[in-house]
Amino acid sequence: MERRGLDVLLVTSPPNLLYLTGYAAIWYPWRLPLGAAIVRAPASVMFFDWTRHEGYARLHALFDELVLLEYGSAPQTVAVALAERGLAGGTVGLERWGPTPAAPILDAVAAGLRGGGAQIADGDWVVDKVRLAKSPAEVQRIRRAAAMADSALLGLREELQPGMSELEISARLIGLLVEAGSELAACNPLVSSGPTAWADNHAARSHRRLVDGDVVAVDVCGVVDGYHANLSRTYAVGTVNPRARDMLARVADSVLELQREARLGEGPEHAAAAADRYVRERIPADQIWWVGGYALGLALPPSWVGHTYLANDGLERTTWQDGYVSNYETILLDRQDGFEAATIDTLLMTEQGLEVLSDLPRELLT
Repeated sequence: MERRGLDVLLVTSPPNLLYLTGYAAIWYPWRLPLGAAIVRAPASVMFFDWTRHEGYARLHALFDELVLLEYGSAPQTVAVALAERGLAGGTVGLERWGPTPAAPILDAVAAGLRGGGAQIADGDWVVDKVRLAKSPAEVQRIRRAAAMADSALLGLREELQPGMSELEISARLIGLLVEAGSELAACNPLVSSGPTAWADNHAARSHRRLVDGDVVAVDVCGVVDGYHANLSRTYAVGTVNPRARDMLARVADSVLELQREARLGEGPEHAAAAADRYVRERIPADQIWWVGGYALGLALPPSWVGHTYLANDGLERTTWQDGYVSNYETILLDRQDGFEAATIDTLLMTEQGLEVLSDLPRELLT
């Protein structure tokens, strides 16, 4: 905050609120600027929440002071609260890239603060940048989450069979993850099968039932204390599709190329470009949906996708640093046979180099 010239940072991004205060809810009223005002000097935290959440906030959030909000007057309440504490004359940073509150609510907060003499500044990615480098305690949770994801996908390998629907598979994956100790992930498990799977990368699970010969790609996260580890593997149901098996075998070692090229202190785009070349030298361009990855860590619905990418073309640039966690995706497709074949791994950068947090083979699982 000092480097950015911020006297107060109004944090409204739910994952950032969880990181700073421990507060997590299943619903964030988009009509309210639910959040925390982080005061730089003297250091303090003022928490803003709905009147109906008072008991929950006092039970689950860490703060120095709680200010309660009502619909209709909430933006003005935030501005008045800061003014009454002598904080309205400084520079206040606002997070505009979070899913809540709705943009007009944040605009009303900004207008009220300006009316009290505050300067409004960009407060995005201040907390997110701090969160990028994971502490040993955070890394421990991500390792546990990765082991849970491995366990769930191994369990699914024993259960997949013709007749199961995509929805049943997704629900079973949730069950397997919970049985392994995982919390619910920020996105429900993705299950892609059938003749349109090549086009349905982010489609909702359907009632379509598996048939012999299907290629089924699944995408899940194990979660511990909100920390996510992403994993995707592709299964053959019954008869093995030789094209899918061959495609995955040709690019199974692309993550090793990423490992070889990753260097502490460098931007990840150099290693990412090497991995991308590795895949494109072996797979035709029209059969590649994406080769890349994004930062992972603490996440809440509706997304576990971070704001920095291995290609360094995200919302903020980054470098490999000790404790940096990212996923790495190789998503292939075949329009002729109608399938998606995918592998996703979670990566951890350490002083010793880039580590892959899964023991599962990156091949077509039968």
